[in-house]
Amino acid sequence: MSKAGEDLIFTGAWFLLFGTVTSAVGVSCKHLVSMDFGRRLFAKGNAIEAFGNSLQAVGREKSYSVEKKENILKIMIGSWIQAAGNSTNTFATNLEIQGLEEEGHKLNAVGSVIQTIGASLEALGASEETGYYAKFEVYGNELIGLGALIDGIGNVALLNDKDILGEQLLMFGSWIQVIGAISIIYALSHIIREEEENHKNEYQYGQYSH
Repeated sequence: MSKAGEDLIFTGAWFLLFGTVTSAVGVSCKHLVSMDFGRRLFAKGNAIEAFGNSLQAVGREKSYSVEKKENILKIMIGSWIQAAGNSTNTFATNLEIQGLEEEGHKLNAVGSVIQTIGASLEALGASEETGYYAKFEVYGNELIGLGALIDGIGNVALLNDKDILGEQLLMFGSWIQVIGAISIIYALSHIIREEEENHKNEYQYGQYSH
C-alpha cells in the first residue's frame, strides 16, 4: 500500500465496519423492535458503508497517482462499485419503508449483487499484494462479497413469500459482512504498521550510511 491515501483507506475501513454492524443490528431488530425501525437502521448502515467505501476509493486513487500498480486500480474500482451497491441498498430499503416492498426487495437484490462484484474485485486486487497480512484483506473482502450474495438470495426468498428463510439469510449475510470488515481493519492496521517500521528503518539506515 502506498503511503499516499493511507489515512483515507484506514478511516474508510472503520466506517465500513460501523456501517456493517449498523446494518446487521437493523436486520436483527426487525422482529425484536419493529420492522420499520430495523429497516431504517439497515438503510443507515448501508449509507455509512457507501461513505466508507467512497473514502477508501479516494484513498486508493491517491495511492494510484503515486504508484501506477494495476492491483491498486482494481481495488479502487471495486470500492466505487461497492459504494454504488450500498447506495442502491439504501434507496431500496427506503422504498420498503414507504410500503413498496416488492420493488424494494428486487432493488435490494440488485444492490447486493453489485456489492458482491465490487468486493470480489477488491479481493482480486488485494490478492496481488505481497506480505502475510494482505491475505486477511483478501479474506475480508471475500466475506463481504459472500455476505452480500447471501443478502441477495435472502431478498429473492422474500420476493417468493418465503419470509422466514429470507430474513434468516439477511441476518446471516449481514453478520458475515461484519466479520469481513473486522478482517480488513486487522489487515490494514498491520500493513500500515509494517510500512511505518520499514520507513523508520530505512531512514535510520540512511542516517548511519552517511
